[in-house]
Amino acid sequence: MKKILFVCDENHYPQGAFEWIRELRRQEHLFVKGLFFNAPAITTAARHPAAGKGHRSRFSNGEPARFIDQCRSCDISFQTVEKNNTEWQKDFWERESRYADLLIFSQELLYAGTTENQPNGYMQQLLRWANCPVLAVSENTGAPEHLLVAYDGSPQSMHALKQCCLLFPQYRELPVRIAYVKEEDSDHIPQLQLLTEYAQVHFTDVKILKLRWDSDKHFSTWVECFRNPLLVTGAFGRSALSTSFKESFVTKIITDHVAPVFIAH
Repeated sequence: MKKILFVCDENHYPQGAFEWIRELRRQEHLFVKGLFFNAPAITTAARHPAAGKGHRSRFSNGEPARFIDQCRSCDISFQTVEKNNTEWQKDFWERESRYADLLIFSQELLYAGTTENQPNGYMQQLLRWANCPVLAVSENTGAPEHLLVAYDGSPQSMHALKQCCLLFPQYRELPVRIAYVKEEDSDHIPQLQLLTEYAQVHFTDVKILKLRWDSDKHFSTWVECFRNPLLVTGAFGRSALSTSFKESFVTKIITDHVAPVFIAH
């Protein structure tokens, strides 16, 4: 069983994100904690994973009730929590995510409308503050058919790949493309032998590529060449704590909803 945090704001229910959860449930049992941020005062209703089909609490809007119905129909253990958006704080997210296996949200709908384009400030904070892997899902994507890994030789990029292997062993049979991107003439890929050893242990169809161009300009175009890809990356911005967010290739992937992004740092 895995514990997943499902993040939603009051006016935008991420059905695409829930479809990912539904698909993961086909592999194993899940406990999903729905975190619903809204303007009213805090209302909390909980159901212990071991509890039966109990009484449904009344909520200030219909989104938590929709989540409850979908969890029950999929035989998913759940908890629902409504919170005021003023409680969207770093210490809250660090604490919650520290005790979770995965956090999932919609890269299109999370607090949509607060800025002209995604990712907005809420999303940027969530991606930086989370202490567990994060899955930013595009709403109209299908199940992954290709796994794309952004590799730069850093511990963060290997950590992300390892976390993906641990959380999604069902992706072992997918075609995997690990890309080292650097605008240079050299064929060098950091720790290529060790990377190859690890990848071949965990995947049946893997290729490691050197892409010689500016990742910020061309990486999303490369991702778009694949049908239903899942992008795995270890850093958000040029480092896990980077403030140069708008210059990250991940930003363009999310802005254009090119692919779901799995981030672990």
